[in-house]
Amino acid sequence: MADFDAVIVGGGPAGLTAGLHLGRAGHRTLLLERGTFGGNLENVDWIEDYPGFPQGISGAKLASDMVEQAGASGLELREGEATAIEILWNC
Repeated sequence: MADFDAVIVGGGPAGLTAGLHLGRAGHRTLLLERGTFGGNLENVDWIEDYPGFPQGISGAKLASDMVEQAGASGLELREGEATAIEILWNC
């Protein structure tokens, strides 16, 4: 099993954003998602109030772009389900 600085459970917009920033900061980060990366964005036809897209964007396209950008930052994305969490302190 690989060691990670952080593990994110859930690959919706919040998880992808956290992973993007952790990856950019140089942290080895794993994101686990049991369903679809992007979460419920896949089910949204059109988003008209998201910053950076004044004409709007489809939920599926936004989710796809977020996954691509997060992965490019170094975030490792895996399909899986967290069934327990164990915190190990290496101080």
